Amino acid sequence: MGKTLPWQVDVTMPMPTGRMEKRIAKTLILEICLYDEPGLKERTITENVSPRGARVLVEREWRPRQQVLVISPNEGVRSRGQIVYCERVAEGKFAVGLELSVGGGNDERGLACC
Repeated sequence: MGKTLPWQVDVTMPMPTGRMEKRIAKTLILEICLYDEPGLKERTITENVSPRGARVLVEREWRPRQQVLVISPNEGVRSRGQIVYCERVAEGKFAVGLELSVGGGNDERGLACC
């Protein structure tokens, strides 16, 4: 079992977007890379987080359903996840929705353990 992220909460609440989890505005440094191409890595920051995901700002366009590895270098944590959406927010900037895997595996301590 992993540690608990600072933003992880046990309370769920319906949101107008259909999400069942509360999002918290929090800035964390993350690295994301394609799961099958770990050399293609991008360092990013979070805009908001929830127990099962995050919205991050990136400089390259990612495709929905791409499988990624999400790494929190300051915490020494990594979790498998997938891109849910990618939308342009400014010239050369994109907002990406990450859905994190729950469960374990040798390389999946989960971001929920920061």
